[in-house]
Amino acid sequence: MPAKKTPAAEPLTVGSSEYDSKMYPVEPNGIELMLGGMFSAMALVSPRRGLNLYESPAKYLCVSATVLFGYYAILTFADIYCFKVTDSQRRRTRTLGSRFTAVLKMGLATLASALVLSIVFVLFGAPIFSQHGETYMAAVNVSFLAVTPAILTLKADIGAWRKALLSLQPKTLPEKWAAGFFWCTMVTCWAGAYFVPMDWGRPWQRWPIPIVGGAFLGYLIGLMFVAIRCFVIPLGRADFNETERQKREMTRQPPPTARSADQGSSETKKLK
Repeated sequence: MPAKKTPAAEPLTVGSSEYDSKMYPVEPNGIELMLGGMFSAMALVSPRRGLNLYESPAKYLCVSATVLFGYYAILTFADIYCFKVTDSQRRRTRTLGSRFTAVLKMGLATLASALVLSIVFVLFGAPIFSQHGETYMAAVNVSFLAVTPAILTLKADIGAWRKALLSLQPKTLPEKWAAGFFWCTMVTCWAGAYFVPMDWGRPWQRWPIPIVGGAFLGYLIGLMFVAIRCFVIPLGRADFNETERQKREMTRQPPPTARSADQGSSETKKLK
């Protein structure tokens, strides 16, 4: 009996479900980029004249941490962080209890990471027997800026955490997203700590003002970084693929894979 011919695989086109599942397993959502810049600016604005980072740093950092928690709580409760959920039915049937549970888990995970960061701050020279409130509240703010995006994006996937934060080449969009916020924030936070031991006598050199300022600066840099890496570049690649497909259709040229196969068969014939 003659063998059955398998149908030829149709080329993937931009916009088709199969193409999106292979090229874009998750769809980025830009709402948190706009809200992130707005809420980070709100966290830096003092609500009262006497409440500022110079006179009462612990209270000021508590207020800024509350603003950041409200930002992440809104995104977590609305289920729009950090990538759009493709299964709209699952989003509709999600109960209020599960949404509040997700917000609670986010807050507890951030506080736990802040405890680890505060220990790291002490090991790297933060005051041990004084300014405990300032140290921990600074760690809470840095955790919201650097670690919480990874908590909400990567969930409990240890392998994704390792590739995003310890590998130099994160693969997926969530890994690139988490790595952008984490490293931009932590690098500028570490750079800000360089000014603390200087004997310049400036008021902004007091602990923990430089590291908090560096963390917020790094977060804003991270916003621009992930916008380019997770939005602009993928959209450019999609447009390039669509343009190449249209060129092949207009010139009736075979796709690169088929062309390379024809060249390989012709070369084998020549060798024979």
